[in-house]
Amino acid sequence: MRQKKKKEIVCSTTGKNDELRTIDIDDLTISYKISGSGPPLVFFHGWIGHEDTFGLCHEGFGRHFTVYRLAWPGYGGSTPMPGFSIEDFVEVGRKFMEKLGLKDVTLMGNCLGGNVAMEFAERHPEYLSKMILIETHAYFPNYLYPLLTPGLGAFIYWFVFKNMTMFNVLNSFMPLQKKDISDDFPYTWEGFERTRIRSALSFLRAVYKFSKKIGVLYVDNYKVDVPILYVEGGKTFGPVGLFSQKVRMYFDNTEIVSLPEAELNPVGEIPELFKERVLKMMGVDGY
Repeated sequence: MRQKKKKEIVCSTTGKNDELRTIDIDDLTISYKISGSGPPLVFFHGWIGHEDTFGLCHEGFGRHFTVYRLAWPGYGGSTPMPGFSIEDFVEVGRKFMEKLGLKDVTLMGNCLGGNVAMEFAERHPEYLSKMILIETHAYFPNYLYPLLTPGLGAFIYWFVFKNMTMFNVLNSFMPLQKKDISDDFPYTWEGFERTRIRSALSFLRAVYKFSKKIGVLYVDNYKVDVPILYVEGGKTFGPVGLFSQKVRMYFDNTEIVSLPEAELNPVGEIPELFKERVLKMMGVDGY
């Protein structure tokens, strides 16, 4: 990426305790939100994320941490990065922490953002004190292969994920919906609505290329020394289930946070219980 010297700016504010900011990293403008106070906690969102993916939990964690929620290039308010790789995202995360002077970071990765967090921990453990992984995949999900087809992939994505009728069909047999709020709004629909098709497909291609490059041997010997909390819901499928089976093989220092009350993604489905169980496992005062 091309080097440029730019300064961090505050572009707007959405509340006293939930500031929306931007920071320039090389030739990119990265959008992020910051809230709370205390040691740093950085959230890496997944395939259909943005600055607000962790929004349902940020206040609870913000009582104990300064919470940083960045949007990957091409997501939320961040500018696109053409032809990016997982390694590029790792470097964006590293430079984000470096420019903001963050040390002893608790890194939380959700969905495919968990895969980026894993590679970050492998390459730059000196930045981290702990890592929390949620709904992480055992690399590329086979059922998403059709989305890699040039041209056709964009149509499939639009037809299935940005069409309310088709999304409702998908939601009828996959655990994608919040169960515990009065309006029963499917939290993932909002994520697909806000995610650019090109960004979502580029993220999938980056994960696919990375998974092919690293190979089975690399995955089976994935080891880092950073302490891990692995959060698993009550139901899972495909590569998420495979990761759940192998997580203890990847990391020697692992604790499991079980949330059987959630279907798949506790961050969106049961944020209050997610917050309480994770903070308790972290040994935070009051839990």
